Amino acid sequence: MRRTLLILSMLSLLALGGAGWVQTRSPGDNPLSRHALAPSDQMRLTGFVEERLPAGSYLYLRVRAPDGSRHWVATLSTAASRESAVQVQVFARADDFHSRRLGRDFSPLLFGSVQAAPSASR
Repeated sequence: MRRTLLILSMLSLLALGGAGWVQTRSPGDNPLSRHALAPSDQMRLTGFVEERLPAGSYLYLRVRAPDGSRHWVATLSTAASRESAVQVQVFARADDFHSRRLGRDFSPLLFGSVQAAPSASR
C-alpha cells in the first residue's frame, strides 16, 4: 500500500512537470505519457547506490546492479531509501533526458520508487 501511494505521488508530480525535473513545452505535454512503461515492461532493479545527486525534491541515484551494469534512477527524495543496498520499482524510462536543475544529460534515465533492499539480496 505504501509503495502504491509513493508511486501515485510521484506520478502526480510528474504530471505537473515537477520543479525543473522535466522540461515541458506546453501544459498538455505530460512527461509521464512520453516516458511511462507499459505494465508488462515495468521492472524491479536491485543494486547498490554508488552516487546520489539531490535536485530539489528529487534525487538521482546511480545504482550498480549485481551484474555490474549501472543505471541512473530518478525518484522523489522523500521516497528514496537512505540505505546503500536498494530495490527500485521502475515505472518509466527516458532514453535521453536533460535535467535543467542539474545541467546534466542522462541516457537513459529510469523513474521509480526506491526502498531498502531486502537483506537476502544484499
